[in-house]
Amino acid sequence: MNTVLRAAAAYLALLLVTRLIGRRVLGQAAPLDLVVLFTFGGTAITAILAEDRSFVGAMSALFTIGFMHTLVSELKQHFPGFGRLVDGTPVVVFEHGDFHRERMRRLRIMEADVMASVRQRGLERLEQVKYAVVERDGRVSVITRDEEG
Repeated sequence: MNTVLRAAAAYLALLLVTRLIGRRVLGQAAPLDLVVLFTFGGTAITAILAEDRSFVGAMSALFTIGFMHTLVSELKQHFPGFGRLVDGTPVVVFEHGDFHRERMRRLRIMEADVMASVRQRGLERLEQVKYAVVERDGRVSVITRDEEG
């Protein structure tokens, strides 16, 4: 039972830390970001299993984490506020020709990240962009001026 409680606590802790470090890790994963994610996983499994290296301990942890994920998904569906807390909301970081630098700082998004998304849309200049929005998953969506509607 101790493994189950540690797995549930680790799941919640990882969820919290992932929200605290921001969306860049999720949507704009650079090699350093992947190192952070893998380190989180390794650290969490060490804390979850502690001295219990048994198959039953590992499976208990696995099923507990699966259950926690299902529970969080259900709570998100029934309580929209909980979903916003867990997943966040889309954030406009560029509009009317200007970057919202404070929003970008809080999200740990740089102009270079936005510009990469602009270029991926085949655009050459920021003047072609109406809005840039950091989505809940960390990707940057670009709405062009000719897409108004």
